[in-house]
Amino acid sequence: MKKFVLASLTAAVFITSAGCGNKVKGGTDKPSEKEKTSVTSDEETTEAGSDEELATVRDRNIVSSDIFDYEIYEGGVIITKYKGKEQAVEIPAEIEGTPVREIGFFAFEANEDVASVALPESVQTIGEGAFIDCTSLKEIDLPTGLTTIDRGAFAGCTSIAEITIPEGVQSIHDGAFAGCTALNIMTVLSRELKYENWGLEELPNLVIYAPEDSAAAEWAGAMGKFAIY
Repeated sequence: MKKFVLASLTAAVFITSAGCGNKVKGGTDKPSEKEKTSVTSDEETTEAGSDEELATVRDRNIVSSDIFDYEIYEGGVIITKYKGKEQAVEIPAEIEGTPVREIGFFAFEANEDVASVALPESVQTIGEGAFIDCTSLKEIDLPTGLTTIDRGAFAGCTSIAEITIPEGVQSIHDGAFAGCTALNIMTVLSRELKYENWGLEELPNLVIYAPEDSAAAEWAGAMGKFAIY
């Protein structure tokens, strides 16, 4: 199961130093797809933003298109799976007149074709393992409306060299950047964002740019990776 694999990833990153640069694979269990536009299934989901994982089960109405599978939930669209073959992916701001709010649970998992992703300003959450093992992904501009990067979101993205964390991001969870071996520059715009074991300790060439006297300056300085922007 994916959650077991991601839990193992987190343990590997933060308990031992072995294997941090290794490629991480998610599990192979997937919701079954049916030959119709809309399917309803029960799927275990995770509520982010707390120290203790809260598992819930709800009915999901997954809509299938040529490029994306998606769900409209509580007034926003969750992209549940990317099915295209493009190297440069542009996520639409709206689907069916509803704003895209989340890149969901393992939506791009192990996609080796995608080199860049453009996210609309409407996206607030990048879900658990959303881009895990996207080894060709080099460029992704995180939108200013983003508030949450869930655990393992970019784990094993071995081609990303630089990323900027927008000022509005309130939480980044365990192993979000674990195994991002090419990551050399991270700019953190928030003055309050706390570090929660993102997987940066094992990236020897990483420099973190942050405002002086910010929370990021404090924790990045403790890692020996701090620079003022």
